[in-house]
Parts: sequence; C-alpha cells; structure tokens
Amino acid sequence: MARFYPLYVRRSDGKREVLAKGKRSETNQPTDEQLDQKPDRNGISDYYREVGIDESKHLDWRRKLGGMLARELVWKDKEAQQDSDAGYMLVALPENYRLYEHVKKTVKDGKTEIKSKTHAGGGNDRQDAYLYGHPAGRKKRYRSPGDFFPHLLWLCTDEGGDPDNCGCKICSPEDLDDVVPNTKPKATTPTFKVEAGASGTGMMRLGSAQGTTKLKQEAGGPVPVQQRTLTPTRLEPAKSTDQTIDRQYNSFFYRPGEVVWFSRGAAWGIGVVLRRWKNKDGQNHYSVQPLSHPFGHPSAMTKTSDSELRPWLAWSVPKYTNDGLNQLVEPARYDNVDWAGLMMHKKYGTGDAEVDASILAAKSVDASYTPFASVRTAELESGVTVENYAGMYLGAEKLWVGDALRLQPGTDILVLHNIMVRRTTTSQELQQQTVHLIGDVYTIQRVQHTNPSTPTFASAQNNPQLPPRLTEDLAFRNNLSIRAKGTAHYWKLTAINSRHELNDIKGRWYEASLALPIVAQPQFEDAARKGEISEATLWMNSRGDCIGANRAAHLPRLPRQNVYRPTRREAFMQSIPPNAEIRDGVDPPLPDNVDPALEGLGGTQDSMDIDPRFDTADAQNMSSDEIRVSRPGEMQDQVPDTAGLDEFMNLEGMDEQGGSDLPGFGQHYTQENTQQGYY
Repeated sequence: MARFYPLYVRRSDGKREVLAKGKRSETNQPTDEQLDQKPDRNGISDYYREVGIDESKHLDWRRKLGGMLARELVWKDKEAQQDSDAGYMLVALPENYRLYEHVKKTVKDGKTEIKSKTHAGGGNDRQDAYLYGHPAGRKKRYRSPGDFFPHLLWLCTDEGGDPDNCGCKICSPEDLDDVVPNTKPKATTPTFKVEAGASGTGMMRLGSAQGTTKLKQEAGGPVPVQQRTLTPTRLEPAKSTDQTIDRQYNSFFYRPGEVVWFSRGAAWGIGVVLRRWKNKDGQNHYSVQPLSHPFGHPSAMTKTSDSELRPWLAWSVPKYTNDGLNQLVEPARYDNVDWAGLMMHKKYGTGDAEVDASILAAKSVDASYTPFASVRTAELESGVTVENYAGMYLGAEKLWVGDALRLQPGTDILVLHNIMVRRTTTSQELQQQTVHLIGDVYTIQRVQHTNPSTPTFASAQNNPQLPPRLTEDLAFRNNLSIRAKGTAHYWKLTAINSRHELNDIKGRWYEASLALPIVAQPQFEDAARKGEISEATLWMNSRGDCIGANRAAHLPRLPRQNVYRPTRREAFMQSIPPNAEIRDGVDPPLPDNVDPALEGLGGTQDSMDIDPRFDTADAQNMSSDEIRVSRPGEMQDQVPDTAGLDEFMNLEGMDEQGGSDLPGFGQHYTQENTQQGYY
C-alpha cells in the first residue's frame, strides 16, 4: 500500500445527539427504521449501515480529505518534505462525525440480483455514503468529501470557531433568492455585523474570503461602514485566430504545443500536440508527436477525438522504469542524463529507455515557460524593460490573455488580462527576468434559484467581462442543478488587477461540463443526474506536482522550477524530431502529409503505467485491491538492448472481466464511491 502522512484534526463541532423539534433529543444518525437491514417480502433491502474505519470507502474519504487539506494549506512539515512519495490521510474523521452507507439490494433465491454490471453500487442497486455529525442534525449530512471539505478547513483554520465563517453548504446555505437579471448580487459588497461584548463594547466583524477582521466601536456610537463595489476589468479583443478559437466553449479541448497523455489502445503514452483541425463533419483531429530519447523518435500519430487524449495534469507521472533514476539525490534531467549509460550499459537498471525519456522530457517541459505574441514594450530606465504578451506556454499548457487560470490553493480562478515580463540587462546580456500574471480573481458561489425560466446571475448577458467558456459551462451546470436542487452557481468577483507569480498558478481552467466526461465519465453521469457537477480542478494536478512524484521516499523534496525557454520548440529539446513543427491555426494537413496512423495506433513508443492521483503511489508497496496491472504480449520495435515494460496499467480501470481496481481518481473509486467524489 502507498505511504501516507497522517493528519490529525484536533477540533470538532460534531454531535452524537442533537435537539430536534419540541426540544426532544435524537441521535445524529440515520433513523432506526433506516438502519433496519431486513428485506421486505419482495427481497429488497433498503438500509443504512455505519462504515468501519478500515473499510475502503472510509479510507477513500480520509485520503481525499487529507490530500485536499494538505494542498489547501500548502503543507510545510519537514518530515513530510523528506517523504516525497507519501500522500496525506486523516487519521480519523473529526470527533463524532460518522460515515454511513446507504445500501439497496435485491435478493432472490439466496442470490443478490445484479441489475447493472457498471452501476456505481457494484452488485447493489445503490451504495452511497453520507457523513453524519453536523450540529444541525441528521437531515444535514454531507454527501461527498468535496461537500465536507470546506467545513473541515474551517475546523482546522478558524481560531474563533464562528460557524458564520464556514463556507460549507450546511453552515452557509443559499442566502440569495432568484436573481433578477441586471442586478448586483449582495455578496459583492462587504457586509458587517455588530456583536455585543461583555463590557458593553460592540464588535464589528467583516466577513471576507481572506479572513475575519475585527474593529472596535464605542457603545452607542455610529458604525463606520465603508462599502466598495469592485468593477471587473473589461476583456480585450482577441489578437489572433487561435486566441479567438480558444476562448470559445466546446471548440478544441487541446492546444498546439501542449503536453498530453495519448491513447495507444490498452495503455497510454506522453506526447505533444503538433497541430489540430476539424474534418468535414466537424470532428476534432490532433497530430500528436510521442516524446522520446535523442537517438530515435516514433512517428507522429493522429487522434480523432478529444477522448483519445488527456491533459498532462489529469494524471500523476509514474516512477521511472529504470529504478536507479528514482534514487538519484540530484535528479536526472533530460538535458544532462547519461543516455549511453542508460540505454547501452544499463547503468540505472533494466527498464525501458524510451518510456523514461518521455517522462524526463515531460518533466522538463513542466518546469519551463515561454512568453509569445509580444503586444508592447516599454523601457522604464536604462537596461530595464517591461514587455507585455498576449500568450504564454506555462509548463505543459498554452495560456492566452482572456483565459481563466486555476489559482493556488483552492478553486478560485484568475481571469488573465496581462502577461508582464520585466527584464534587467547589462551589455545586452540578460541578467534578471521576472514574470507576473495580472487579472481579476473570482470565486465560485452558490445561490437559490428555483425558476428555470429566469436567467441566473451567471448568464452571459450579466457577465460580459467573463470568457464565454466560463458562462456557458455554468449555464450547462445550472440548467441541471436548478431543476434537480433549486440552486445555481455564479462567479463572484473578489479582487481586480491582482498580480501573481508563476508558482501561484496551478494551470489553465477546464470546463467541468467538458473535462469530466473525459477524465471521470461515470462520476460525471451520476453528478449530472443529481445536478451536482462541481469544479474540474478538484480532479486535476497542478503544475510542478510532477517534480518529486517519482523520487525515492528518503530523498528531499525539490522546489518548483521556472526555466525560461525562448521558443516552445526549445522546451522539448531533443525529445521530438528535428523536423517536428508546432503549428498554429486549424488548417488540415495536405493529403500527402496525412498521418498514416489515422486508422490505427501506429508508432513504436512503448507505454507506461500511470497513477491518476495527486501523488504517485509505489506499485510495489500497494495491495492488490488498490492496483491491478495487465500483462500484454511483448512490445515490438523497441530500442535495442532494452528490456521493455512487462507490466502496464489499464488507465480506464477495467480488468478482463469488466471490473475495476484503480485507486484514487480511477475506476475503483468510481465503482464503489460514485457519491464520494468531488460532486
């Protein structure tokens, strides 16, 4: 089993018993009737049962909550830093919080009747989990780790313990009625409340996302309230065809120059998108060049749908197949690795050089940045210039001014309005370069909205300052949530002209309505039925997460890197052929240049096992119920004298019988824990 660093929650507001209506006490759990497991006369059992702390579902909740908590707080523990492969797990749920599973199954002739082999309940009609313990009582339960996490974060960070500061769905229910178009939401204005102190002094508390600010006021005196309404920054018009295309909702999911995982049938490889186009039927096509070592390059191949690719940040990078690379104190880099020792002399082991080369190359690109499309340049003083750009390759992704970017930590986004590079030079030699990404910050908010015919505040006509991808994604999600739950979401402006460094950026923002059907299809379908589609960022890694993902546990963690590359081509070094060209635009290739692999997989690059979680687990230390590998036949056309991989992970999580055993974000999580995801 993978190693996990234990996290303890020292404070809890959980209650085993609460006062119900009429001031009578009741247990804060499912009712006695709900706990009754006896089947009815038709053989149907519909009941709740408490999930044990050692059961996989309980472990999944604590793993997920521990990972989110560590990431949100940017964990700095020295011992954890020395264990780069360890994830984070809650040792226990907060006191008096208990996980119950709702099970419904049909038993006939002593056997459980399986109605659907792919249903999230496995062999049962349903198998959902709910967390009980909130002081509001048993009817106020949490449906998923994502639902409970804001409350957990409040428990861990709010020293005062004021429930008004908690942003979970239970503590902060929807406080806005149906929003009338062209009106301002009251949440955009800071709100104050006055509390009576013990000495008669009032206390004014400002509720804000940045914390709680207290200001004293003499008893009986006026409360000075300074209100400020933020004015969003106007979106500048796109300056190129590609920028225009990438602002559109449901156009191309991937962009030229981006690092992606690509399907090779039973397994996946790492490559770069060289170009994209649509066929006459409007179907997306991508030419993908597999990444490799300098001494051989597979042919580019064409992928004919978005589902044949995955964003680089959708999965965590696996360990190198040559284990010696995992043990280096000074990590190997693509530009300094001993290729002869790796490939010919087996200096680092007997793994597959081509697979490890693709990992090395992708990690190198992840640490790079390349501004492009200069807009203006100004000289502040002698030797100091500031240049503004319309776009930037940041890590594996291509960013444009006008894009929404994921911010560290949490789910807030930055609508990018300026890419600014400040350079200090002496005698024409670059001495220093600093980069800032400037834009408006938004946070996702939920409100009551019961009338489907009334536009929400998230509608495009109320948000001309937002990219269409944001408003159309929320329109899709709100259409489902309004009908199913009577709620809607909107993007609340919290800061304007906010300046951020490169390490503040997780990556570009992806539409949940488009990304989740690709990376988490079963969970998406279930969430859509319930009107609970949440942000896709909770299923994605961040730029820089790959740095220590495949290092040995005893090695120290490495700092995030920002390596300037003058061109995108240079970022890939020799991992792609010298004649490989990253092309903008959407023009299809000429018939003579159409990839011969269009109707097949093509190429010669071997593939690898991927751990689709925040932290890559060591397969050798995992139990059989956490990871399953398949053993296909020998790979052909491998690099001479390399052993190749004898084990491959099926990233879709399906074994030969149609089951699934992938941990974390994989299909094992789907089959047993559909309700426990981030929806």
